[in-house]
Amino acid sequence: MSPRCPFEDSFKFIKTCLGWEQVQLLDLGGIRTLVALAWVAARFLYELGITLDWPEVQLLARLGGWEERKNRPSGKVVLLRGLQRLMDMCVTDTILQDHIAKHGLLSARLSALIGLPPPEL
Repeated sequence: MSPRCPFEDSFKFIKTCLGWEQVQLLDLGGIRTLVALAWVAARFLYELGITLDWPEVQLLARLGGWEERKNRPSGKVVLLRGLQRLMDMCVTDTILQDHIAKHGLLSARLSALIGLPPPEL
């Protein structure tokens, strides 16, 4: 079996992590746009010189379920999972803040569920 080239690994990562199998595009133009955006994002991260030594990358890895072990760096999928959890947190916070702005404080039950102090009556 021949070794995989970096291009194949990159494509597999992008395909797996972006869920391309789940994306349904009806025309070639949409597919080309999706592929181009994925490669632009990958090149942007490469140009930044991001390494596993960055504290921000290690935090994303921990959010993705990685436990620090000697000689066992985090993988791409763990980093993506951590980024997804971080994005979910940001979206959740935005939705909650919007709800509070429109409707006032959250209910006591919901506040307790997410670890906020109960609303004062």
